[in-house]
Amino acid sequence: MTSKLKKIHRTNALFLLAFILLHMINHLTIVLGIETHLAVMESLRVVYRFLPVEILLFALFAVQILIGLVLVFKSGRPKGNWAWLQVLSGCYIAFFLLQHMIAAIATRIAYDLDTNSYWAAAVVSKAPFIWYFAPYYILGIAAIFAHLACALRFRSWPAPATKVHLLLPWAGLVVGLIVVAGLMGIFNPVNLPVQYQAYLASYWGSN
Repeated sequence: MTSKLKKIHRTNALFLLAFILLHMINHLTIVLGIETHLAVMESLRVVYRFLPVEILLFALFAVQILIGLVLVFKSGRPKGNWAWLQVLSGCYIAFFLLQHMIAAIATRIAYDLDTNSYWAAAVVSKAPFIWYFAPYYILGIAAIFAHLACALRFRSWPAPATKVHLLLPWAGLVVGLIVVAGLMGIFNPVNLPVQYQAYLASYWGSN
């Protein structure tokens, strides 16, 4: 049973990896400005915001999270640094995705607001929100890279770890820092539209 779950988890991950790769490329365009980031997002949305595709993506992510958590509980205590990294990064990804998906759906329904580049930029635009959401986004991206590194590492086990295995988690941390810095307006100014400022104020009960 566990071997079948692992096979489904790996196969499912390949489909999701294509979406995640495009998503990461999109996020990195933030260094060119939020207008570029938004333009690239809108072009990609032609595919992944097509309702059947979006529903499929949500379903695949839900299945991935569920199977991943089942595998964590079935595997018991991790043995070795790579096993610990795999479990910890996987659990954080599950936490990140659950919050991210629920927040996106809730924002669309409750606020009739597009969950686009400005939505992500809003929560890292000022304190106290930034103290939670900046690490949240940085660690979410780093965890994806780390989890991928672990998957590649265990495919080559017991051969020694390569530079790719060792550098991928750090690359994820760098990408996370770049993306969040861009959303914060460090590379180019980010001027939040009025509706996103109002969303932030009303959601948190602040002025």
